[in-house]
Amino acid sequence: MARQDAFLTANQLDRVRDMAKLGMQTPITIYARSEGSIPSGGDYGDDYLDYDQTNETRRSVVKGWFFSQPAQVQDVDTGMITTTTTYRLFLPVGTAINVGDRVVVGSDEYTVSDTDREGTWLPMLTCNLRKRE
Repeated sequence: MARQDAFLTANQLDRVRDMAKLGMQTPITIYARSEGSIPSGGDYGDDYLDYDQTNETRRSVVKGWFFSQPAQVQDVDTGMITTTTTYRLFLPVGTAINVGDRVVVGSDEYTVSDTDREGTWLPMLTCNLRKRE
């Protein structure tokens, strides 16, 4: 039997990714972040981010798996219990998405705060999101 240097062969990893794609049924619109010009009102020299919705090259639509998990958190000072929600998005490996991009799921908008695109074994790309208020 031949020695295998990798945990999975390329073919086996492709089959695992195919299984992950079966759960990706939700249409996800990704708006790539771009540096925009500073508005005339002044942005105090800070970088100004723009999400160009009309430029088709900056927008992509993919199928993904959106997951939200509410968790109860108790405030140490007041003892109040509040609910916070963690949002995760699972996408096919190779999807062009970066930290700071805007994601639209249904009618709700989110900002990508983290991705795990640098991994040695990726069955799917995972993104952590923040809800845009």
